[in-house]
Amino acid sequence: MFRIRLNCFFAVATLTASLVGQAAAQESDQQETAAAEPEFRLLRIAERWSMRSVSPVQFEEDNLLGGSAPEDIGDQGIQPVDSGPTQGFESFQLSQIPDNYGFSDWSLISKPQLGGDTGSLVDSASFVDELEAVQGTSAVALSEAPAVDIITSGTFHLTPTPDAAETLVDNASTQKIRARRRSPLGFDPRIRGFYTGQIYASLDGSYQFPVRSDLDGVFSKIDKALIGNVQVYGGPYTVRYGSGFAFLNVDTIPAPRYEDGWENHVRVGTNVRANGGQTYNTATVYGGGESMGYFANVGYRKGSDYESGDGLLVPSSYDAFNLFSGIGYDIDETTRSELRYMHIDEGNTEYAGQFFDVDGLKSDGLNHSLIHRDDCTGFAYRVDSWLNFTKFDGDTSNGSKRRADFPVLQRVDQALAGQFRPPNGPGSGPGFDPSRPFFGSVNGDLLSTGMRAGMTQEIDRDTTFGMGTDIRYVRQDINEFYDLNGFLNSSGMPMGTFTTGLPTAEVIEPGLYTEYSFATRDYIQTAVGARIAFAHSQANPNDVGANSNFRDAGTGAINQDLDVSDVLTSFFLTNDIDLAPGWSARLGAGYAERLPNLEQRYSDGLYLAIIQNGFSRLIGNPSLSKERNWQVDAQVSMESEYVRTRLSGFHSWIIDYVTYTVDEIDDPTGSRILNSINTDFATLTGLEYYAEADLSRRWQTFASLAYLEGRDREIDQPLGGITPLEARWGLRLLDTSPQNRWAVEWGLRAVDNQDRLGTYRTTGSSPSVTQLETETPGFVTSYIRGYYSPTDRVNIVMGAENIFNRDYYEHLNLRLPANGQFIDTVVKSPGFSPYFGVEVDY
Repeated sequence: MFRIRLNCFFAVATLTASLVGQAAAQESDQQETAAAEPEFRLLRIAERWSMRSVSPVQFEEDNLLGGSAPEDIGDQGIQPVDSGPTQGFESFQLSQIPDNYGFSDWSLISKPQLGGDTGSLVDSASFVDELEAVQGTSAVALSEAPAVDIITSGTFHLTPTPDAAETLVDNASTQKIRARRRSPLGFDPRIRGFYTGQIYASLDGSYQFPVRSDLDGVFSKIDKALIGNVQVYGGPYTVRYGSGFAFLNVDTIPAPRYEDGWENHVRVGTNVRANGGQTYNTATVYGGGESMGYFANVGYRKGSDYESGDGLLVPSSYDAFNLFSGIGYDIDETTRSELRYMHIDEGNTEYAGQFFDVDGLKSDGLNHSLIHRDDCTGFAYRVDSWLNFTKFDGDTSNGSKRRADFPVLQRVDQALAGQFRPPNGPGSGPGFDPSRPFFGSVNGDLLSTGMRAGMTQEIDRDTTFGMGTDIRYVRQDINEFYDLNGFLNSSGMPMGTFTTGLPTAEVIEPGLYTEYSFATRDYIQTAVGARIAFAHSQANPNDVGANSNFRDAGTGAINQDLDVSDVLTSFFLTNDIDLAPGWSARLGAGYAERLPNLEQRYSDGLYLAIIQNGFSRLIGNPSLSKERNWQVDAQVSMESEYVRTRLSGFHSWIIDYVTYTVDEIDDPTGSRILNSINTDFATLTGLEYYAEADLSRRWQTFASLAYLEGRDREIDQPLGGITPLEARWGLRLLDTSPQNRWAVEWGLRAVDNQDRLGTYRTTGSSPSVTQLETETPGFVTSYIRGYYSPTDRVNIVMGAENIFNRDYYEHLNLRLPANGQFIDTVVKSPGFSPYFGVEVDY
């Protein structure tokens, strides 16, 4: 009776919703038939598979664009990972796909794909098996993976972005991800307000963390041409990767296999962005046989300063070479080995609005995956191991740091010149030597290594059990040097030099996890998981300087315990509910604990640009408590023949949230000393909406909305780094023929002004609060993008961002406030940016 009432309720809702329109009439017959026992989609799929002799990757799904029914597709199968609301707009011959391990024709996986909320409009949890069958990727885990959005490979071939994180941000159907643009090679991703450290990022099972949070991007080292898919968890709803509040996992393409004997191929591509003269060139050689495959990809990315909407040239040049190679071997019919090596050599990368630019950054990564999956027994296991090492150096010597129209370090020169000898004024008198302005340099390294092993057993159609263990080790070291000999103190002597940094610090975290998925009812699929980890972090006392903030001013002894141990736990419960034909819901609750990152615990006065103002100096706190996050999620989705929509929301209660107290510095204006502390209680609340409708066989419209609110409840003030309300709307024109040769998308992005400004405590005898952010005006921009594939081996992408050349900047972008002779210095977003790219597969 309960389900009958639900069907009646949703029938009324469907009929009254303007978005559904003509689809409602066609759904009504389906609902009457299914009133007593609604259709269970996974069961229907399984039944059709059992009746047909086809490859398991021929996933049966309603033909949402019209035309022939799935039963009449014949040799054309719909790609499982793209068979969401837009069908992925691509199809392929089943004969081109081997039975077990993924694509043998890489041209298929590199084909551009427009739109398509492949992550959530359809139940993305049900696609994990298909992902692994088609792409050979995705961690071996529960087939009903909870609360995950999946962004497929075709999305990364639509725009020639040098950083994969930028593609995620620009994806209209993924509202969970935003980012701070530090440079074209340095996007700092945020998931629902969670930042680096709270986000656990991984690549092919290996843990990823920037060598320095403001001079490195988590995914800037990945050549997006070889991304198979990206999985985004908007909360603590997985335990198989590690300890975190949100998760971002990238799976790259496995080495190809060919059933008809050995083959060798070459793929070359070039991409150009006119704004900033940015080029992105890539070449891949790949091949293999029945049981073995290989690939080697080289890429070169280069760019200059881009132009904002008002003509300002924003310092943003970069130069990077990358190599990504792999070899795969089938041990037997159910087990394969994948070995990958990655190298990046980055130089001359400018970071606008910050002290430092990167002169050189080198990174090497090696990881190995052993993957076993037996579809007959339902047993699978996966073992990942990795070793990554990154080192970098940089300084303040670039002329762009002292441009008249983008003044950054002149503020420091002026402050130092006038600090002890105000009458002399900046740039004159004995207080300042113009030939020796402020100069600083920085270097550091990061080592990450570890192992992860997990297994799953499918007990029956609805029940899966999984368990595993992992261990990760991270070591980080940063050194800063400053030369102030061009400035004289009150005694007329040069001010000398000083150093800051992060002493060699490390964290080791072994953990155990277990997961279980089962059907509570025939229309409810439940997944639960739990994890426990034992974490230890420490800093080398021999690396702590004589004038360190960790030493007692009188005795010089280290006054804090640099060794900290914690037990980290997490668990989750999710329910996927089949409410009625075309209607589903997801309810979830989770709890997770995470360590403060090494920068938050052991920074010894690092000049890190971690707030909206780029002039901030961080003093860590080894005694920081672990953060604890309680989160609930709810989502309702509707999918009809012509309309797909979802509404989701979440709320997080974060205990001992890591924030900062602030020591204000009069000069340079806006400079701050930040001291890491725990606030008792903070909250994050968000709402996300997405909808798309087929207006005709070729025309489709879509819209999205995302809202986020963050608050420090102890002082009842907004958290910093919270993005404002954002909406998108657009149209797509599609080639619905089996060849799917072309598609075009036009869209509008509207962002509200942000006046909920990050507020922090001040230090001193009379503590209060202070705002460290300034208001950001709202804006509207427009874009157009598309692709054309004249043959199966040639793909062309083209488009333009900000086609009306709007002058705007994002709330997370760095800015320095006006100060006397200095104007507001804001890292504005790019103006009109046309681009073109072509890729040829031989």
